Amino acid sequence: MRLESLIREDIPIVDKNDSLYHAFKLIEKTGIDKVIVTENRVLKPGKEVKELAGILTSRDIVQKIATQRMRQTTPGKLHVSSFISINPAFITIDSSLLDVFKLMVDKGYGILPVLDKEGNIMGGILRDTLLRVAEKDDTEIRHIMDTNPLIARTTDRILKIRQDMLSNDISFMPVVDENDELVGYITIYEVAYSLMRFQDIVPAKYRKERISHLIVEDVMRFRPPKLRIINTVSEAVISIMKKNSRGAVVVDEIGRIAGVVTPHIILKHIYTNKKELIEELS
Repeated sequence: MRLESLIREDIPIVDKNDSLYHAFKLIEKTGIDKVIVTENRVLKPGKEVKELAGILTSRDIVQKIATQRMRQTTPGKLHVSSFISINPAFITIDSSLLDVFKLMVDKGYGILPVLDKEGNIMGGILRDTLLRVAEKDDTEIRHIMDTNPLIARTTDRILKIRQDMLSNDISFMPVVDENDELVGYITIYEVAYSLMRFQDIVPAKYRKERISHLIVEDVMRFRPPKLRIINTVSEAVISIMKKNSRGAVVVDEIGRIAGVVTPHIILKHIYTNKKELIEELS
């Protein structure tokens, strides 16, 4: 598994001076909520190059879009530069697979831009792409899953879910109804989408009052990836990738939520317990 084979060239790329609205439209179009942000650097009069300026993700948007200061304007008037994570970590084409795993697991990154020897952006490696390393892992997920996940209710306010996700550094939550039955899931992307749409269509003077009307039921996804505790990591990878999800719900023998497994949990497991495999693939 050569590093080149993991590079995604379809990751959205925008300039830091582009509007947030433009960036989010690219996210919607591609289904990739991690955007590489560039800026122009003048080498000499008449010659400019595009340099890596930062990364924009759903989490970056969620952190700022609902704040009091941002509520007074629309996404079309907001610039990407106000939301990005600056000085992002990156790798070069000479980096090893172990380098990628170490950065993603230790720092929690979901994307690493890849630069060539001249510093040009070749694309990026996504956390989800690395799941391919675990496609033959027969470890049972009960050994690695989060057994105490935060759970959302259909009637929860989006602002509550936003705070839960930011405070606990998570991007995936199962959703239950009034009878505690599993009915769906919500990710950081749906939270970002609902807040962006709200900001775009609701006049500023009504936002403070109406933002509390946004609830999980309006934006959640149905039919979550669902696994049994005896399923393997390999089966979890297949389930998550098939749904293009940020996680899967693990249920017990009577269908109650027993835990969740996410790409980050899986990568941490591989990096901790299968490091020799990563080195071999490198």
